[in-house]
Amino acid sequence: MKRVILVGQPNVGKSSLLNALTGANVRVANYPGTTVDIYRAKAVLNGEEYEFIDTPGVYNLYPSSLEEEITERIILGESYDFAVVLVDATAFERGLLLAITLIELGVPLIVAVNFWEEAEHKGIRIDYAGLEKELGVPVVRINPVKRGRLEEFIKRIGEARKGRLEIRYDDHIEAAILRAINCIPEGTRLSRRGLAVRLIEGDPLVYEKYHCREAEEAIAELKASGHNPQLDIETTRAGYALQIASKYSRILVAPRRNRLDELLLSNPYIGMAASASIVLGLIAVTVITGGKIIDYLDLILSPSVERVIGFLASSGFAGYALAKSIEALYAQYIAALPYVFIFYLLLVLLEDSGLLGRMVAWLHGFTKKIGLYSKAIIPVLLGLGCSVPATTSTRILPGKKQRILAIAALAFVPCSSRASIIFGVAGRELGAWAPMLIYLLGFIIALIVVKVLASILGAQEEAIIIEDLPPLRRPLLRNVASKAWLRLEDFIKIVTPLVVAGAIIYAALDYTGLATKSLKILAPPARVLHLPPAAMIPLVYGFLQKDLVIAMLAAVLGTTSFSTVLTHKQILIFTMASTYQVPCIIALGAMIRELGLKDAIKLFIILDLIGFGITALYANLPLPP
Repeated sequence: MKRVILVGQPNVGKSSLLNALTGANVRVANYPGTTVDIYRAKAVLNGEEYEFIDTPGVYNLYPSSLEEEITERIILGESYDFAVVLVDATAFERGLLLAITLIELGVPLIVAVNFWEEAEHKGIRIDYAGLEKELGVPVVRINPVKRGRLEEFIKRIGEARKGRLEIRYDDHIEAAILRAINCIPEGTRLSRRGLAVRLIEGDPLVYEKYHCREAEEAIAELKASGHNPQLDIETTRAGYALQIASKYSRILVAPRRNRLDELLLSNPYIGMAASASIVLGLIAVTVITGGKIIDYLDLILSPSVERVIGFLASSGFAGYALAKSIEALYAQYIAALPYVFIFYLLLVLLEDSGLLGRMVAWLHGFTKKIGLYSKAIIPVLLGLGCSVPATTSTRILPGKKQRILAIAALAFVPCSSRASIIFGVAGRELGAWAPMLIYLLGFIIALIVVKVLASILGAQEEAIIIEDLPPLRRPLLRNVASKAWLRLEDFIKIVTPLVVAGAIIYAALDYTGLATKSLKILAPPARVLHLPPAAMIPLVYGFLQKDLVIAMLAAVLGTTSFSTVLTHKQILIFTMASTYQVPCIIALGAMIRELGLKDAIKLFIILDLIGFGITALYANLPLPP
């Protein structure tokens, strides 16, 4: 079986090519030691079996982000036969730069040019035969969306080979490369010269593996004489890409200026308003559609599930724990899964259409002011549905500091489970103003916490964004559904064990009667919040399973009419305490998975203390009850 890696910049069509070649047989796994997803799939082409590995989208191989580091580690260290470099014909020069980098490293490859029909529609003509001759590797056009346009690619997939293009640098760089080659052992699978170039460039992954005294001395001498080897090498490589792109592509029609893009990019407030409008529409469709699906499923399934739970609950601890597990899974999947899947569908739709990339760019002026990477909008939006996949999705952010900021914001952005408490308790008892106040205050707290944490962590340097503004395209619904299902499948794998673990802990506490004994322990925080001690039990258990909070509050108060037992201010305090926190043990498990145990626990304590402090501050303000 031949192993092939797919390499390309974001939104270039790698996932579409993978799906078109292999169908739905895609496996998702984390790259070892990280939480970044790697997609693998197998296919038989021309009578031979291939395994395709879809690497994270990158603009270059210098490991300035986790995605770039993983892609480079795969190229430098994994066992594979060749690479397929996908190039966007509408951003020809940038794609060529990545292809040239791989050719210089001696990676056997095929260049697959995607979106060529769109480029021709815009008046861009590319000389594919001339480009193939120049690079020395096969150059083929593909259209994975229209699967019938893959014949040439499949026919020529066995022709992958090393390129013959050689980049010549300035004399001082060439002299340093000659010295650094001595650090690279004979018999290395990749080009010794290519690795020496990256060694002089200061690539940390190559340096870690191949550095020696000669290379260190060569780099030191270059810097001592006023040269910047990384900048010199990158500039020369980019110059080759520009020269080749200019030689083998022509623009027959002058591109039209997109005045709307210019306006939205130049004014951060207008861009933010446009993004907010799209977000509100996305939320509205998700909530309305998801709500209808949930109501329908609940109507059909609820009676049978309740009978099963009732039967198991009276069958000793094992039966009780199983009953609570079924109850938790039912609540999680019936209440959250429709929202999550619809949200994923809409998110992929925005991504494939080019709107999401625009929103990221539109919001950059605003998010940079608070030290946040603008792609954090994706996990924050997802957090309105469920905090667990939102936490997992922070993998798209460029560094650990940015991931911490996004996860911190999620503690104050109400998920669907917390929304049910907000509307079911505060909204029902106090009116529409209460949920509006809690949501608004939550977003304000999130912004302040992110701003403060960004200053403490020094996260501003990770907030820089360099991305193409993707063209607007009509998404193919088949590809949208396929991508959404892959993400949902990953969500199910992550959430299911965490939900069951939380349910078993809850069952053990309830079955042994520890809940009643905990009232004395809960008395001090209850006094601080001016709540009856019994009302603290749903708050504590809510950390194990948020969907049970309203039912438990009714159980401990002995009524579903909460305003007959609690004052209006206490109802608002209870709702705030339920909302402004890391929502549940499942979300904490996801945090540990993404950040590591030590950092996750520290962040968890800080965020919950902030939420408790803000709620306590309101509770002790001299306001009417």
